[in-house]
Amino acid sequence: MGALQPDVSHGAVSNGKTKLRVLMAECDPPRISQMLRALFPDDESALELTLVSTVSILLPTIQLVGPEVLFLDLAASGQDAMATVRAVHRAAPSLPLITLAASAEKESAEQSVKEGALDFILKDVADVRTLERVLRSAQERNTVAGLADLLRDHTNGLYNGEGFRALAAKAVQGAQRTGGQLVVITIRIANLEALEKEFGPSAREGAIKDTAEMLKGSFRRTDVLAQISSGNFAVLAADAAEPSVAIMRQRPEARQAAMNGMREPWGAVELAIEVGFWSSRQRRPFSEVAEPLLKEFCEAGPAFAMVASDGQEG
Repeated sequence: MGALQPDVSHGAVSNGKTKLRVLMAECDPPRISQMLRALFPDDESALELTLVSTVSILLPTIQLVGPEVLFLDLAASGQDAMATVRAVHRAAPSLPLITLAASAEKESAEQSVKEGALDFILKDVADVRTLERVLRSAQERNTVAGLADLLRDHTNGLYNGEGFRALAAKAVQGAQRTGGQLVVITIRIANLEALEKEFGPSAREGAIKDTAEMLKGSFRRTDVLAQISSGNFAVLAADAAEPSVAIMRQRPEARQAAMNGMREPWGAVELAIEVGFWSSRQRRPFSEVAEPLLKEFCEAGPAFAMVASDGQEG
């Protein structure tokens, strides 16, 4: 196999329909790629499949191809397969990653989901129905991510309340599937009204803008950062262990001092930070942790409808 083998037409669009762009790193025998071709048998089908033979060119190829789904064979992932999974997930956190493994490697495949993969396929026992299910799940995730991109505050790029809820629902579903855990952090500008009263309306907007920029640098790229309402922010962090909660809280507190040093002529921003931890292994639903933190942030009414224990919006 060559270093890079495009296996179908290079065109992203055929007969007016957008093709599904799939990138695959698979060891021999190429069973899953052959199964995928069977699902899309025509050259004029809705598939654009690109195969890579080495992990070293996988990340650059992601940038080149812009895939909607990535299949990664753990046997082709080098000596530390989990490190490769983490690297891919960090490089493209919104890209649905499906790992491939033999049945004897099922434990590693399950671990890959905890490291950022959306799902896994046991390639020696998988059938077309399994592949169809995984593809459908990946496309649903892309749809949610695409909708969430529309639910951003255009002034600072953060998610708004609706975007936060949509991504929280998916995060809960993922945590329930993998036995994961979530951390919710709320950050409120406690003296927003006082700043406006002392320095004028522009001080209010300046404080919100400065706080949003400070928070962007305080959390991981994979964390969901939202501005729920004026001066009120929320963060959702997946796969964060409970002992790390204190560290996550300290990050914005530490950066707050530097921000206020630059803001000195316009008054210091005072932040009220609250943190909640939820594990899918607990009996209580996620909403019992999140809603008390977020309820007072909702400007439209007294309640902020969050996510029920089954991952559906409540």
